[in-house]
Formats: sequence, C-alpha cells, structure tokens
Amino acid sequence: MLFAERGFLVMANIKVAELMDSYYPNIDGPTNVVTYYAKNIDKREGCSCKVIVPKPPKKSGYVDCQPFDVIRCKSMQVTKYGYCAGFPGFDGAFKKKIANEEFDILHAHSPFIMGRYALKLGKKRGIPVVATLHTKFREDFERSFKGFKPLVWFMMKYIMKVFHKADSVWTVNNASCQLLRDYGYKGDIVVVRNGTDLKYPSNPDELIARVNEIHNLEGQKNVFIFVGRIALYKNLGLLLESLKKLKEVNPDFKMLFVGDGFDIDQLKKMCTDLGLDDNVIWVGRVSDRELLQGYYLRSDLFLFPSTYDTSSLVPIEAAAHKLPVLLIKDSWTAEAITDDFNGYLAEENPEAFANRIAEIISDQQKMKEIGEEAHRSVYRTWEMVSDEVMEKYQEIIEKYNATHPKHK
Repeated sequence: MLFAERGFLVMANIKVAELMDSYYPNIDGPTNVVTYYAKNIDKREGCSCKVIVPKPPKKSGYVDCQPFDVIRCKSMQVTKYGYCAGFPGFDGAFKKKIANEEFDILHAHSPFIMGRYALKLGKKRGIPVVATLHTKFREDFERSFKGFKPLVWFMMKYIMKVFHKADSVWTVNNASCQLLRDYGYKGDIVVVRNGTDLKYPSNPDELIARVNEIHNLEGQKNVFIFVGRIALYKNLGLLLESLKKLKEVNPDFKMLFVGDGFDIDQLKKMCTDLGLDDNVIWVGRVSDRELLQGYYLRSDLFLFPSTYDTSSLVPIEAAAHKLPVLLIKDSWTAEAITDDFNGYLAEENPEAFANRIAEIISDQQKMKEIGEEAHRSVYRTWEMVSDEVMEKYQEIIEKYNATHPKHK
C-alpha cells in the first residue's frame, strides 16, 4: 500500500533499522545523521525506525531518551575516548529482542561490526541492506596505525566488504563518490546530502543577548566561530596560525571554539604560545540546541578549515542562521559553495586563510548578503532529507523484492 506525503509516494508500514558502531554519548556527524533519520522516519504515519548500536561504557551513565527505539547490544570499550565494539552475535537478550522485530530495510552507517551484522541479518531475513560512507577511513587508519601499510590494507579490505555486499551504497556528496572509487568500489552510488534540525529562530535578539552575557561580548566586532570536534585533524592548527597572522593587522576580534575533543589541551597550549589567549574563547560542548543557535547568531563569520570531513553538518547549521562560512578551496565540505556567492573559499595555508578573513570582514554588507544566499541555497532540513530517503528506501525495497521473488 502506498500513500502520498510531501509530494512523494511512500510505502505504508515500512519498518526501518539504522545501524552504526558508535552512538551517544559519543557525538559526531554520523551520530547526528542517524538520529535525525530515525526521528523523522519514526514519526511518519504507518512507519517505524529503530536504531541498533552497541551499549555505551557503564561508567558513562548514559541512558537513551530518544523518541524512537534504540536497541543496544553488548560491547567492549576499545578506545580511551569511549568508543565501543559491539558483540551482537554473543548477546542472548539482544538476539531475542531482534528476533521479535520486523524490518523491511536495514541501513548501515559504519562498515565495522554493526555493518557486517546488518549484512548477516539482511541475508537471513531476505531484506535489502543500504551502506553509507560518511568518513575518510583510509586517512583514519593511516593516522591510527602510524602508516603501517599491512594493517591499513587489512582494515580497508575488512570495511569494503560491507560496501561490496550491500544492495545500495550511499554517500553524502559527489566528491566522496570518488573516495569510494579509490577504495575499489565499482557499483552504483547514490548521493544523499545531509541536513539540519535547526531553523532560524523567532527570538534571535534574546539568544544573542544570552551569549553576550556569558562571554561579555556586547559591542564586540568581528566574532568568529568554529563548531565541532576540537581535534588537530580538523586543521585547527592552521586556523590558530591564521588568527595569529590576522592579529598582526587587525587585533580586534574574538574566536569562539564550540565543542570538545582529544586535542583540546594541545591546541590551548598552541593558542597561548601564539599569543592568542585574549582573542580566543574555548566554549566547550554546548548541548543546549537553543543556546547553540545563539552562538551562530552572535557570530559574524564561521571559520571551517577542515579538509578531513566528507560533508560536515555545521556549515548547514550556519546557513540556517544566515551565517556565512569560510572553507578551504576544493575541500569536500565546500562542494555546495560558490566563492563570493553563498560562502567563501581560501587556499589551505595560514597566510591565505588570514588574508581572506581580513578581506571578508572589510565588507560587512556583502557578508550579510552571502549569509542570506547561504540560507537559500545551502540550508536543508532533515524533513527534506527524510522525504528523499524514504523515496529511495521504497525504490530499493521494490527492486529487491522483484529480484528476490522467493522473499516476497
């Protein structure tokens, strides 16, 4: 049975499972993607969505409180940052729970244990499996294993099995399609861009006032912001070096780093060594989404120097608040940006980045116009994304059923 919703034909009573290897209390881009997929699918009439993930470390004290079901399997912590490896095949209670669940499609958002579990479950149930590439895995492995090529080769072979065996392979932008090709994937690739839950608020002045009061920013010109994981691989060293060069010609600015991460102490020391302590505010993690909106609204320019991300969510969040973003030219997150139209681009070196910041803040009216255009052309809600996702799920299910008649 089909029914019309938001201009699409959507299969009634479709039951979806989203699977990944890392979930709350760890927070990253894929965690947010899975959460908003599930939230927007589960609230559709006749549909359901469950998230299947490893249990968090007991010491975290984390309790799931999502509006959709989260099914957890036994796990073991494998890094000091709280990441866990799931053991779905060795958890009797979990297996009993899954045995009582019905799914029409499985969507793996990471290609490790839970991705392989999705393949196994899909084969057993006779239902299709989707796999999405969110991350530059080879870079992660090379950094984690210090370039030890045999281990990098083994891990790449391990993760690519999920993509090779999936019924549909997705990624988040056109640039990352080439990454899959470089990894050896030769099949069809579907691009589904990310979105955001944030919308321009009805009380912007109130939210701005909250941030001004917290950080004594009333009347401060040239407020810049970075939101995300505070990690060196996000190119934050380059950003601090750029701010040092900017300070030599324009010392009147404040830089807000919103987030937390494993390199924060090293970056704080670098900040001090560069003489930037008076200009930089380390905000920390902001869990209050309304307060986070205040930080976007109070800022004049979002600085995002990362070349690691495939498609970061934060530039979309910035666009929701009409905040222009400066990114690295030819970075994958910059794919939707046209320089001086709906955002800004700079070469990947501190001097070029600093010069671009100085140039941008010299024309406040143009900054406002570019922020408005970003809101029109970059901003995209998760409701819009879920429309597209549900249409694609329906197509995949119908194609699978047509080619696997014994499972009809």
